Amino acid sequence: MGATMTPSRVVAHRMPGFPVIRTALSGLLAMFVGIGVARFSFAPLVPALVKAQWYSASSAFWFATVNLAGYFIGVAAIRAWRGAYPAKPAMVLAMGLTAAATLCCALNWGPAWFGFWRLVSGLTGGVLMVLMASAVVGRAPPASRGRVSGFAFSGMGAGMTFSSLAIPHLLLHGLVFTWAALGALCAGATLIVALIMPPARIEPPQRHAAKGSPPLVVVLLISAYAFSALGFMPHMLFWSSFIAIGLGRGVAAGAVMAAWIGLAATLGPPLLGRAADRFGFLPTLAAGFLIMGGAVAIPLFTDAAPALVVSALCVGAVALGTVMLVAGAIAGMVPPARLSTDWGLAAMTYAITQITAAALLSHLFRLTGSYGILFRVGVGAQALGLLFIALAAWMARR
Repeated sequence: MGATMTPSRVVAHRMPGFPVIRTALSGLLAMFVGIGVARFSFAPLVPALVKAQWYSASSAFWFATVNLAGYFIGVAAIRAWRGAYPAKPAMVLAMGLTAAATLCCALNWGPAWFGFWRLVSGLTGGVLMVLMASAVVGRAPPASRGRVSGFAFSGMGAGMTFSSLAIPHLLLHGLVFTWAALGALCAGATLIVALIMPPARIEPPQRHAAKGSPPLVVVLLISAYAFSALGFMPHMLFWSSFIAIGLGRGVAAGAVMAAWIGLAATLGPPLLGRAADRFGFLPTLAAGFLIMGGAVAIPLFTDAAPALVVSALCVGAVALGTVMLVAGAIAGMVPPARLSTDWGLAAMTYAITQITAAALLSHLFRLTGSYGILFRVGVGAQALGLLFIALAAWMARR
């Protein structure tokens, strides 16, 4: 029996030896449900929602914004929570609410109904993001933290891949069937976590321990994390339309390119996690930013299909791997009582950057009609992020 930590401090009740597989798999399923399905399944469904006249395209954008706003609220709420609670029931409850919200979206009862449940699914996604860092990443022994967190965070990419590949086939049976199938999938994943996740209790931090600003090295790391959100946005929002419309290759080609991003996002975090265990989180993060910056720049120089596949693979692998690397880096930099506060701040900053970047880049594209300028912004963001990582690494060495 030992005291391990998470966003606050986790006291894990377990037999000797860390249950790596059960813990990491629980984290993967939490990310698959809370982010992979709850967020990434929505974009492939938008054309079907508009075509079926459930909602307009402008309403769909509002629903996406509401979901991101809910995510921010969820992160802020669990970051501010100061009471003790058992980690496993909290994670199962959040996943169960996500499943219920997804099932409720199968009912075409108007924009207010649909928007409310998109808000709920965003909120539970934010809770799961911070809670998973507490119950999984923070508990992992330092020697295997990269491996555990990499496997757990790959659930986001798995959800993205599933959404890109499976939803077109589910839609053949209609929107109601599709939403119901997604909800049932989330419910099944929730049941598995309820059965396999080892118990742990999250204790409130001492009041003085979590007060004050984060260490400067963590502030630099959070700044780099925010720039990674901006650097990912051109591929996250515009990649499929760039392929389908900008290059004139059709909707099917755009969907395939989106699937490459999802596949890479599934495989990237485990690979980067192993690299972090061997070389350290900050060196791996710096290398990832360098690779992603080059990948975002590829469409500026060529539209050859193999090169674009490389761009999609590198961006997908690093963008979602960055989440895991930043979480692991912060866990190694701060005391247990600060982890939930500082990782929560990082997640909130990332969410705000995503919302702001989505609005600004969409407006920039409407003004210019140019995809190239979006990719240039992404490259610049990665370069600035790399600078902040270099400064953080320098401070960490000192």
